[in-house]
Amino acid sequence: MNQSIYQWIKQGLIKPEQQQTALQLAGERPTAAAWLVFSRNLMLLLGLLSLAFGVVFFFAFNWNEMGRMYKFAALQVLLVLSFVGYYFKSQSFWLSQALLLVAVIVLGALLALFGQTYQTGADPWQLFATWALLITPLVLFSRSEVLWVFWALLINTGLGLYLYIQHPLLGSVFASAGWFWPFLLVNTSLLILVEWISRNPDVTNLHRKFSLLNLKYRWAAQILGLRVMYILTVVGMHAIWKSSSHQSINFIVYLAMMVTIFIYYRYKAKDLLLLTAWMLSLIVFSLTFLAYFIFDGLDEGGLLLLAICLIGMTTFAVQWIKKTHELFKMEVSS
Repeated sequence: MNQSIYQWIKQGLIKPEQQQTALQLAGERPTAAAWLVFSRNLMLLLGLLSLAFGVVFFFAFNWNEMGRMYKFAALQVLLVLSFVGYYFKSQSFWLSQALLLVAVIVLGALLALFGQTYQTGADPWQLFATWALLITPLVLFSRSEVLWVFWALLINTGLGLYLYIQHPLLGSVFASAGWFWPFLLVNTSLLILVEWISRNPDVTNLHRKFSLLNLKYRWAAQILGLRVMYILTVVGMHAIWKSSSHQSINFIVYLAMMVTIFIYYRYKAKDLLLLTAWMLSLIVFSLTFLAYFIFDGLDEGGLLLLAICLIGMTTFAVQWIKKTHELFKMEVSS
């Protein structure tokens, strides 16, 4: 039906003034009621997040005037209320997800308060590592894309702080190989995990056993995919700029992962957003290659040639993305 509506529009069977109504009836355009529901849920989510961050800022501003027991009691009460609200509102998807995120943020504030009050001497990365570890069961079984993204953010933050603190010990390794390798490994692993649990539970018997972990939407995988594409682009640029023994390894890893990502998101997951990011990464890599090896010096003529190449590659990319989008719709409808 979705593919037929576009064919009818191209054939002129639907008048121009009726096309938007036809697309809404076919489910290709959101209705006014759908926009109202989306706006209400978005305002609800933002309101609860504002409440959670407001509590954190309230403690930060009134730190010296508040007693120790009052601080712990207020955070613990808010934490319990968030979980109680989630229990009674679990049928409301957006509200339950917002309450879970509020509970996770308050838990982090509670951990920071504990470390500040009792002066545990822990490094900053240990706070984020402990925070991520404690919410792992909640992330796995809540089936919340928001928590998966927040969990990945905590892991990346903890990893970055750990590498920064351990720089004297690990600096010689990452100075030559590149800081991006740990981030590429961790984020690629997270992406593979999220993609696996985002699949249809009827695909395999093994996957059906873990159906309690399945995610309803794909945007958590898309955000992690964009993160991986960013780091992979840095790997490709280092393969061109950095003259070291790891240059060939960077180049091989970049090409191998680019081919794998294209095959998976073109023929398996059929994700147009990540294919667009894939094409953008390829354009950046190509321009970097041309600027470094061909248009040496980047004078006025070199910059002009680079601009012409950018226009040409961008035009090709837009046409390819539009064609791929049409192919996706035909493959889904067939």
